[in-house]
Amino acid sequence: MLRAGRFRHRLLDDGFLKNQSALAHQCLQPFLELWRTKALSDAEMAAAYIAVFAFLRRPVDFLGGPHNQPLATLSEKPSFQASDFLRCLVGELPESLRQVKSLRRFAHNGDFLTYFCAQSWRSIPLSVPQSLMAWQAGRYPLLLCSYVPTPFEVLSLQTQGQRCVSMLQTLDEMQSFVEEGRDVLGFIVHDLIHADHFFADPVKAAAQIHFSQHLAVIYALPKIQEMLKTDEVFKSEFEYLMSDMNSFPLHLLKTLKAILLGYFKRREGLDMKSPLPHTTELEFQDLYEASLKPWKFPIEALNAAQRLNTPLFESPKDEQLLHDALSINFHDGPTIIC
Repeated sequence: MLRAGRFRHRLLDDGFLKNQSALAHQCLQPFLELWRTKALSDAEMAAAYIAVFAFLRRPVDFLGGPHNQPLATLSEKPSFQASDFLRCLVGELPESLRQVKSLRRFAHNGDFLTYFCAQSWRSIPLSVPQSLMAWQAGRYPLLLCSYVPTPFEVLSLQTQGQRCVSMLQTLDEMQSFVEEGRDVLGFIVHDLIHADHFFADPVKAAAQIHFSQHLAVIYALPKIQEMLKTDEVFKSEFEYLMSDMNSFPLHLLKTLKAILLGYFKRREGLDMKSPLPHTTELEFQDLYEASLKPWKFPIEALNAAQRLNTPLFESPKDEQLLHDALSINFHDGPTIIC
């Protein structure tokens, strides 16, 4: 069964990076050439990329059985067939791998991407084929990149309703870990998982886009820029919120407030349970209020936002106030704050 469970950062072990990366790089070349000439779509290329690594990683049992999860349907029949994938791959494989029985399942003229997404793959969660089919069908606005974007670049894409899928192509990148201990296969899978979390629910996607638009304004605040330069913990947490955190806006706002407060607690050498000195508390409140300005909250919601993450928070009334305030005018441009 294709699983929707947790995803491991590392999918390729040290032995693969050392001994198989060069072969993976070689096997990808005919697919990359087709992609560059637009004979392969971005989604097809991403699927072929994953398939090559998945096969070389576990040639005997990389592919499971068919699953019954509903996926997006394609309005046009793509021209790249499963047999085309097999032909391109086998042409680059050493003789010892060309006759592996698992590859025979691609010896048919069905659409490659549809077949890829209809099967279960070892260590590949359900979100991956869901993203690939929705991407091909035009439902997920994804960009296939040959580099790892910065957190701000990811945030900027999100403000426009897009996300990036990083497909790294050089041999050096394939032989090493990219970021946060991820290998190149783990990285593209990670991006496709996030794409599904971001776009699967259109209402949630619109809310996250709206939040991203306002977070981009907050990011530009001089005080935030100063904090990013002077506190590595704050930088890591804020960048995670910018680029790697998919959630409902209320939870994102809770996280933003906690991250801001954490900065001031660390600066004063306090644990999270200790109160801030009065002057520091005023400084924190000023920054938090400036961060709330882009939303133009009505007074009731603004008061609820001030109570957020405190014992004074009145649940469920405040939750509903903030949910309603964060869920309207998704496509309004953010207010510029000085």
